[in-house]
Amino acid sequence: MLGEKTAQAMKTAIEMEKSGHKFFTEAAEKVSHEVGRKLFTRLAAEEIGHKRTFEKIFTAVSGGTDWKQAVSEVEPSKRVPYFDEARKQFKAEDQTVELDYLKKALDLERNAMQFFEKAMTDAESPEAREIFKRILEEEQGHYDLLQAEIDSINGSGFWFDVQEFQMDSKF
Repeated sequence: MLGEKTAQAMKTAIEMEKSGHKFFTEAAEKVSHEVGRKLFTRLAAEEIGHKRTFEKIFTAVSGGTDWKQAVSEVEPSKRVPYFDEARKQFKAEDQTVELDYLKKALDLERNAMQFFEKAMTDAESPEAREIFKRILEEEQGHYDLLQAEIDSINGSGFWFDVQEFQMDSKF
């Protein structure tokens, strides 16, 4: 039997992955730069992969009960800003559509990481903790990809947190 906190986190996690897929799909359709389009397309596909992984693992963790039955009476957390809510409120500027989507996606991934970190801490079983830890690591990977793309567009001199040049004339 699942604990209430784990069941709530499971349901919220699946909802986050579904709405994340919609957000990244919309971003891929609206950006004109090929690299950005490919990045958002990849992230959208990974969100669907996460959802399927969650569904399989959560069914196993819930003692073989279908995950939908296990969490049917649980409401997803209202504290987590869903991608759907962000899409409704978000308006990208025409000339910087890709950068606007990247920055918003970065914020959403940061929120997702915080959610999975808390879910991992609150999980009532080692199996659930491991699931949330694994997804947290994948969300961190998404965050790093988005930040690298932002750094590339802005010409910050960093690529995956590695300084590409030095300011003291040493190369």
